[in-house]
Amino acid sequence: MASREGLVQRRAVGNSSDTPNAVQNKLSDDEDDSKREKAPKLTLLEEVILIGLKDKEGYTSFWNDNISSGLRGAILMELGFRGRITLDSLGMRKRSLLNRRVMLSNDAPCGDILLDEALRHIKET
Repeated sequence: MASREGLVQRRAVGNSSDTPNAVQNKLSDDEDDSKREKAPKLTLLEEVILIGLKDKEGYTSFWNDNISSGLRGAILMELGFRGRITLDSLGMRKRSLLNRRVMLSNDAPCGDILLDEALRHIKET
């Protein structure tokens, strides 16, 4: 027999809602969904910081200049995910990504102190 490696896609065959196992699986799926809803939502910035922290020492494991630019990028990405900022349009000439400006599309507060401060700064400049 050949061993199967990698991801396996599950397919639903027919309507198996009548079987007791299907009912049990549906209940366990609902419990998993309710646990996910109760879990705190982290911003990308918070996730980057948690990845970089050393467990026992309590400080970041990479240099300050690297984490600084990474966290700045995470703030911009989070604002982009929330629809607060966009890049200016290309216009007549196609400009590279580095030459395009960050434009404020919605200045409503996000509810996160760092993101709101970044929005304020973008609005002023």
